[in-house]
Amino acid sequence: MLGRDTEWRQGDLLTDEESHAMGLVESLGSNRCVVLISHDCDLPNDTETFVDVIVGSLVQAPDPMLANARNPRRLHLKFVSDAGGDMCVELRHVDRQQVSKAVFAKIGARDGNFLLPADEKRALKQWLAARYGRPAFPNAFENRLRKIVGKKSVEYRIAKILEPESSHLVALFFDLGENKAIELEDGDPYFLSISVVYDATEGGPNARASAEKVAGELRTLFEQAYGTVDTATEIALDACNAVADTFMTLADLRKVDQWRLEYISLREDPAGDFLPAGELPF
Repeated sequence: MLGRDTEWRQGDLLTDEESHAMGLVESLGSNRCVVLISHDCDLPNDTETFVDVIVGSLVQAPDPMLANARNPRRLHLKFVSDAGGDMCVELRHVDRQQVSKAVFAKIGARDGNFLLPADEKRALKQWLAARYGRPAFPNAFENRLRKIVGKKSVEYRIAKILEPESSHLVALFFDLGENKAIELEDGDPYFLSISVVYDATEGGPNARASAEKVAGELRTLFEQAYGTVDTATEIALDACNAVADTFMTLADLRKVDQWRLEYISLREDPAGDFLPAGELPF
């Protein structure tokens, strides 16, 4: 079994040879690699008889829309090497597997060539937590977001607005006020406030400009799709503002829900639409 002195940590890579020996990858030298996702504290715990891993796929470069736990089903992680060069791995929850801890302890070997930086490990933790912790919006509200404008749904159009600016954005938060858990009848609008939160520390003025651009385009989209706040019968956009992450308080976060990437290219089988819920991705 794994003892208290084990060097294994969540986010570690298995070597290609050991991954193949345990039957986790079909052949050596493939584009598949295995990432340990069990919590650090569970590894030496005697009551835990299995180790959780995800068999990931190598990708050429991280997709910003799949980084930083933005998508609850897929995640791009960037591993770094002391020898220079990065390696990007895509993880999917559907590729999660369990390995007997006894077997893992006997033949499991860490790949010391690539390490997961602290910010990437934080994203991994948030992505794993969001699998079960992300909030659910009312069905009536999500159905209204699927309204077709032109040939695409509103949620698809939100995704396309976010995509070019995603590297500067921390999260998109929705506030439905008292109706956040209520299924409203037709004709009774949801009053929505949106916070486009940007990285003020790392992004600076460029991040603020990106968030303000997104906020403006979202306001235009919602008015086009649903009308003004005074005339809307489905979703009335009360406010949509760019907000620095340094200004978001715990009290603010308790009132809002994050809208996460769920659809379009973010789907397991592409073709469709986009986004709902989770935890703050930093």
